[in-house]
Amino acid sequence: MSSTGNTSCFIPDFKSSLFNEDNTLMHNISGMNVPEKILFVIDTAREKNCTPFKLSTGASYMPLFMIKRTIENFVHIKSLIQHNHEYALMVLNSHNSRWICDFTNNTNTIINHLNFINEDLLNEDQKSYDLEQLFDKVQQKLPLPTKKHDTVVPTFVIRVILVYSRSISIPKFHISNKSIESLRKNPYFFIDVLYVHEPPCSENLCEEIYSEIAALDTTNFSYILEVGRNAAKLHDSMAKLLAHPLQRPSQKDVCYSICSSGSQEICNNI
Repeated sequence: MSSTGNTSCFIPDFKSSLFNEDNTLMHNISGMNVPEKILFVIDTAREKNCTPFKLSTGASYMPLFMIKRTIENFVHIKSLIQHNHEYALMVLNSHNSRWICDFTNNTNTIINHLNFINEDLLNEDQKSYDLEQLFDKVQQKLPLPTKKHDTVVPTFVIRVILVYSRSISIPKFHISNKSIESLRKNPYFFIDVLYVHEPPCSENLCEEIYSEIAALDTTNFSYILEVGRNAAKLHDSMAKLLAHPLQRPSQKDVCYSICSSGSQEICNNI
């Protein structure tokens, strides 16, 4: 996880470039502390028979409300870790996507825009969703940093956190799409996905949707997480996205168990 301090800080024995011999980005550079520009893309579509989250207090809340609260917590915590991270907002509605708020490190601005995001009723006959139009807009709008020959340190990195919440509408895209291809080839661009779904059953397409979303991770640098209607796990999943993408391990290697150095316990990967 990123810590406060000089934005171009290195560990003492860091001597090599950020790039491997094949020009791919080296991962898990623990001394890197560059600001992130994080774009939240929030699915606002509400399905007809949407199941609410039920808390231990007995209160019930719709998925969008819960998603907005976890993002609010994320922004506050991430900004405490390092105040110069910036955040922007986009929404997915029934048929397209829309830019809501430009990048800012003012948490109040982000939270105010977040609170004005409303649900959009989804047509139950809509079995697919064109995700390519989202990436077309993202590619046009994002201020992507470029690799410079005279320095190994980017001034910032870009991360998209997509929160997809449909259980009957499969996101469709071609990984060879020009915008997606351009984004994933940029060494300073990362994408994470949090899939918030209905309890899986024969009447929905949760497994198919998750499988399609997982195809977005072509570099093994993404975190692709999923959660049903469990409020604690929703907050846990968002917390797993707090770590800086240049400092965290790949998802298959990550471990959240706390073990002493002499412990023989087996840690559970997500």
